[in-house]
Amino acid sequence: MLEATAIHKSYGTHHVLKGVSLSVARGEVVTLIGASGSGKSTFLRCLNLLETPQSGRLRVGSHRFDFDAGQRVPKDAELALLRRDIGMVFQHFNLFPHMTVLQNVVEGPVQVKGMDKAVAAELGRDLLAKVGLADKADAYPSRLSGGQKQRVAIARALAMKPDVMLFDEVTSALDPELVSEVLSVIRDLAAEGMTMVLVTHEIAFAADVSDRVGFMNEGVMAEIGAPDEVIRRPQNPRLVAFLERFHQQR
Repeated sequence: MLEATAIHKSYGTHHVLKGVSLSVARGEVVTLIGASGSGKSTFLRCLNLLETPQSGRLRVGSHRFDFDAGQRVPKDAELALLRRDIGMVFQHFNLFPHMTVLQNVVEGPVQVKGMDKAVAAELGRDLLAKVGLADKADAYPSRLSGGQKQRVAIARALAMKPDVMLFDEVTSALDPELVSEVLSVIRDLAAEGMTMVLVTHEIAFAADVSDRVGFMNEGVMAEIGAPDEVIRRPQNPRLVAFLERFHQQR
């Protein structure tokens, strides 16, 4: 479903990604962990080309991009088609404050995919029920908690019926008591077979929900494997130190 090969990304002289590769099968959940600044979020943003790699190759479904020397930069139309098929939920919700919850969810399918408004509204209500917010369809974002806003953001991304979902530390901006309600939605999506790549600091959640966990360190994929291997029996010394710091912070 998704394959990134030897992705390099630099900002000036700062080499953030140093040849990162990842393959994700249909229905697989892969979680990326690592210290802040290790390149996790940058790599995730490269997967839907919010960031353009300097070199490497990317395939998402039928979309293929080659960033090696001499290859042209993808056109806006190609990027738009890619982003119809790969949803992303960010740390911050970015909901339209002047629209109701339901309007936020259906805006994409109506404007981008040309979906009939009545059909989109039915889809939107179904998705809001899915994330436990059926009673908030007519509310405005200002009336929601942070956890509720993030669940609306997930419903909004799902409304585009993506092949792959990307989650970039979606609980990091939430109060601790609101984290579980968002993780519960993601856990349900995993159980339903949604293909997902997540960046998170919720190590216990990563161990529970993932088919594989990747540890990124200084711009490389330092270790990747089943949760039992990576989290419970780590081999990489930097991963061992990272997990020890995580447990101490808890």
